[in-house]
Amino acid sequence: MGSSGSGNLSDYSGNKPNGGAGKSGGSSDENKCEKAFSTMLEEVERSSYFTTKEEVPEVGESITISFDKRPIAISKEDLVIGCLPTKLNYIKMCMDEGYSYSGRVVSSSSGLVAAVSIDVEPIK
Repeated sequence: MGSSGSGNLSDYSGNKPNGGAGKSGGSSDENKCEKAFSTMLEEVERSSYFTTKEEVPEVGESITISFDKRPIAISKEDLVIGCLPTKLNYIKMCMDEGYSYSGRVVSSSSGLVAAVSIDVEPIK
């Protein structure tokens, strides 16, 4: 069947004319800061880990997440392994709220293009 509404932007949350009241939709009580995640790192070949050691970290190596203009994965030797994708930039806000993140390398390859994948979980 159809949907109800006037077909105007005022039907949507945040677009009420003159501050009009109405139900807001689309939000959930999900806290991204408390969710574990897996990701491929970016800029691995430009990282201090790769340029210093000329290799990628081994599977199982522990990592922590830090922030230097963008979220980065750090080795136990305090070398940058790579950058987290920009879709995970919200991590900075979480870190400012007291969360920290640690994890491990789950896959790595230094084939034609160096690649590292990590699993990360929050600590509060």
